[in-house]
Amino acid sequence: MSKLLTEQEVRKLIPIGHSKYYELIGTGALRSVKIGRRRFVTEQAVVDYIAGLDQAAA
Repeated sequence: MSKLLTEQEVRKLIPIGHSKYYELIGTGALRSVKIGRRRFVTEQAVVDYIAGLDQAAA
């Protein structure tokens, strides 16, 4: 089971700003879930995003 991460937790793992965080979510590059009015990202979504960066660089 993956932990749900807040925006601040994700931004500690991926060095991006607030605007870039929401841009990645909006484009679907970083998958998220909405619970109530809050949006969360799973740990696996962060791992998948980073893996995608590695593949794009290769």
